[in-house]
Amino acid sequence: MLRPVMKVEKNIVSMFMRRKRLVEVGIITLIFITAFYVYEVKEFSTPLLFGIDGPYYYVQVSSLLNSGSLKYPDPPLAFYVLAFFSIIFNDVFIGVKVGSVFIVLLALYAIYYLVKEITNPIGGLAACLFYAFSPALVRMSFDLIKNAMGLTFLSFTLLFLYFAINRRKMMYSLLASIFVTLTGLTHILDFMVVYMVLLIVFIMSIRSRIIAKYTAIPFIFSSTILLLGFMVYSLMGGDPYRIISFINSILHTREFITSINVLLKANIILPIIVGVSGIILSAKIREIAGKYVMLALSIILILLNLPFIPHQYLWRFNLMTAILLPLILGVIIGHINGVRSSILVFMVVLGFMLPQFMSQYNFLRPSISLEEYNELKQLALIIPDNTFLVVPDVRLKYWVETLIQNVVKTPKDVPIGYQAILIFEKRPLDFKKHTYIIRQPRPPSRAKLFFSGEFIEAYILPPKPPIPRI
Repeated sequence: MLRPVMKVEKNIVSMFMRRKRLVEVGIITLIFITAFYVYEVKEFSTPLLFGIDGPYYYVQVSSLLNSGSLKYPDPPLAFYVLAFFSIIFNDVFIGVKVGSVFIVLLALYAIYYLVKEITNPIGGLAACLFYAFSPALVRMSFDLIKNAMGLTFLSFTLLFLYFAINRRKMMYSLLASIFVTLTGLTHILDFMVVYMVLLIVFIMSIRSRIIAKYTAIPFIFSSTILLLGFMVYSLMGGDPYRIISFINSILHTREFITSINVLLKANIILPIIVGVSGIILSAKIREIAGKYVMLALSIILILLNLPFIPHQYLWRFNLMTAILLPLILGVIIGHINGVRSSILVFMVVLGFMLPQFMSQYNFLRPSISLEEYNELKQLALIIPDNTFLVVPDVRLKYWVETLIQNVVKTPKDVPIGYQAILIFEKRPLDFKKHTYIIRQPRPPSRAKLFFSGEFIEAYILPPKPPIPRI
């Protein structure tokens, strides 16, 4: 009589757990759909792509679809994913707009389960909302698309690393190895962040042979990927060499931010405070996997926001708060005693974050207007054959490349035997952008006006002299 009763109880518990999982997935999916809608409303507020790098993705994906290879060397995975979405929608612009946001927001599932396992569902849901409506994420998703897409592979690497340590199963180590590889094939900064996590966690786990074997596999795997990235240029598009450039800049820089006003503008005070809080909290986490992951994330958050990092790197590093802050804040909120206190702190943080999110959201725009792009289309229709377009401004160059293949940055890059046409934007004599004065370029004296519109001017450059025969 006892066995049937126990069996019924087990079935009830099993059914309850299944319903609980469905509710969790449903809530995360609701956050996903809401954020996806918010992002896509902005994406389709214009036919153009956003930011300076937006048209770059169009150029790369179009090249991949037309020739089977990328026009510019770069980690390839994001472009293959966006090409897949472009095929589905039969339009590269739509493929980039929809595919990028879809992949970026998939990280919500990894974020929830990672933070929930370390703390509780409240912390997991808080982390998801902080991620979906992070001002750093919205900035990254509309301009630095590869970087944003890599956050998803990074977050799944962290999740499976946690499971590998906590559940002591080699399968999770292998899954972490797969996702760290996908991260490396997407973006170098995402890869270096997760590589640093793997390095720190591996060092901390060396004392325990049982744990070390589960952390060693993804660390060795990621080290191999990094080494191959230096040796096989096409694997990561030469991005690992940027690490050397960064180290050189650190060694030779004399820059150190001291002004509170500049610190606030650089957005590094909050990440450092949260990072220090995360280190303190990690000491109180009894569970080994949660302690290691939390400590590693907190250390890296601080390292990425140190005031002596040169500005050309610091602003990019600071954007990685898009993934690091939600994870750490979610764990902190999950460890607050009392549901009411947790919800109160969550509401305060979200109330602080949402205005910044909306400010960044409203600020986003394409690097040129739709009217200017239509003018470029008019110019493209009258460009003669056997012509290369010279566009010194990279921001404008990518847009020209969405219309014409033969585009270079300087006249010396034009092959001999081809006619060269110089293109630049019409601006006032001294065009002010942010705090810099950009002087209006002047065509060479022998150049002939070819096209003059409201936004664009084009000049036929004199032909290159032939190479003298020896």
